[in-house]
Amino acid sequence: MPNTAVIATPVPTGAHTTVRTVVHRFRDRVASQPERPALRHHVDGEWKPLDWGQYGRAVDETAAGLITLGVERGDRVGLLSSNRPEWHIADLATLSVGAVTVPVYPTSSSSQVAYVLRDSGAKVCFVEGAEQLSKVLLHLEDLPKLEMLVGLTGLPGLDRESIMIDLGRLRSRGRMVLGATPDVVAERVALLESSDIATLVYTSGTTGAPKGAVLTHGNLEWTITAVESMVGLSPNDRLLSYLPLSHIAERIVSHVGQIVSGGETWFAQSLSTVPDDLRACRPTIFFAVPRVWQKFHDAILDQIAATPRPVRAIIERYLALGLAAVRADEGGPALTTGERRLHRGLDRTIGARLRHRLGLDQARLVVSAAAPIHPDLVRWFHALGLPIAEVWGQTEDCGPATINPPSAIKIGSVGVALPGLDVRVAEDGELFVRGGSVCAGYYGRDDATAEMIAPDGWMSTGDLGSIDDDGYVTITGRKKDLIINAAGKNISPSEIESRLALEPLIGQAVVVGDGRRYLVALLTLDPDDAADWAASHGAFADISNLVNDPQLRAVIAAGVERVNREHAPVEQIKQWRLLHEPFTVEGGELTPTMKVKRSVVIDLNADAVDEMYADDRR
Repeated sequence: MPNTAVIATPVPTGAHTTVRTVVHRFRDRVASQPERPALRHHVDGEWKPLDWGQYGRAVDETAAGLITLGVERGDRVGLLSSNRPEWHIADLATLSVGAVTVPVYPTSSSSQVAYVLRDSGAKVCFVEGAEQLSKVLLHLEDLPKLEMLVGLTGLPGLDRESIMIDLGRLRSRGRMVLGATPDVVAERVALLESSDIATLVYTSGTTGAPKGAVLTHGNLEWTITAVESMVGLSPNDRLLSYLPLSHIAERIVSHVGQIVSGGETWFAQSLSTVPDDLRACRPTIFFAVPRVWQKFHDAILDQIAATPRPVRAIIERYLALGLAAVRADEGGPALTTGERRLHRGLDRTIGARLRHRLGLDQARLVVSAAAPIHPDLVRWFHALGLPIAEVWGQTEDCGPATINPPSAIKIGSVGVALPGLDVRVAEDGELFVRGGSVCAGYYGRDDATAEMIAPDGWMSTGDLGSIDDDGYVTITGRKKDLIINAAGKNISPSEIESRLALEPLIGQAVVVGDGRRYLVALLTLDPDDAADWAASHGAFADISNLVNDPQLRAVIAAGVERVNREHAPVEQIKQWRLLHEPFTVEGGELTPTMKVKRSVVIDLNADAVDEMYADDRR
């Protein structure tokens, strides 16, 4: 099938034909299984459950409380918090009264918070604790439409009842309303339509100011129905919520998906505790970004390196056989009967132990999304018995657009289109999508909406890719990131960057070369790997010192050379610079979803780039 053809998949029978929303699904769950655990969070050293009945009461009381604050259908309600049960409660309460949830990344600066609340015209904002509250108060005079702040974890030491109330008091007010008018929330729910706006999800802003993608109740329902038809969801499913709920991907997986499954969502204590939380939760579905998968890979290799030599040899033999089996599935040489038998035996023992140690021994679906992941890293996890299914999508199409079917994963691809979603490749290689998950546009940005969505419904994704004869989509890069060198050759930097990040000690990479004769790279050290290396080599662990260490630089140089040997001459890195600090959200180099802001990184390191091209100007 040529790349310019449209790949369309059938809509699941009976899907998307009636007015039904995630709010209706939630209320059905509460009614059908009130005593089953729904959410778990870590309190005083133990995982405390919140059952569906308690969850439902909390949502109804909060929703009724919002009504007492004068929240009407269509009003925007901000939600500034890390992942916690109250995030889910506040979101569902907002949706239940017909209002619009506006999530704000908790890592945002005060000016970024103010921008989202001002741009959306938020009337009320849920905030988590004093730190997030201070971000709003700092710009309160610039937020004329903001009438009330609701503290999810209380507002200690602050007494401004005219503009602040904590969640406990809001729920108390809601209980009083429900006592007098029991159907006040149900009546609002009955008014919900598929075309109603459910949420404004602001883009991460890799280029330019963030824009609010308008996602309707119909978009959410369409998407989760399509996802469910491909992967199946069950009340026995467990999910660990740790990536920002402000991003639509995590929200679809551990919030909306959990409601549809009827299973449990566990809330990680923090990013640093995710390994421990995984072992406690043992999720059946686990979603991670490539950076997390890379960290898991490195941690396992470190553990293997620390085992006694005889045991290490067995583990390495197991992984080698696993990789050979993966290659065989991709058309490589088949394993012998003896090798297959040995691999099965080692997988039941060594493999099972490694998966158990990671906390993924009960996972039936493991997913990578949000950024490119190198196929070699995916192959390694397949060899470990954890077949990563890469997924692709955007905020503007409600998260997932394509998924690798769990039983038919094609490594290197991002899978096939969701049922009912059309995908096509334009003449310049850009991917376009059309279907029920495509947003209604950008809030208050008619010009940007018209640029993104054509009158016939096709949405520009900004990603470059191809579609094979089986309908599998492969992403080759971002259209805006495409490097055109001095000779007019088009080079996509994403694959080179993800391959560099697989090398020892390298944390992040940005490849530069637009309009130049050759490519150069800005590299950062992985802080954990660098600290381990320093400890084993008697060096100072401070990264600013390590970047100049001759031995460490030799390791980096060898890694860059390995990557170069895998690429054509025009795609090879001629020079590189180690930066003194990793890219961070706080430093402005990363978006809240950990995507690198390439232009920001290049601008901040313009002197280093110019220095690497000094010879090019002679």
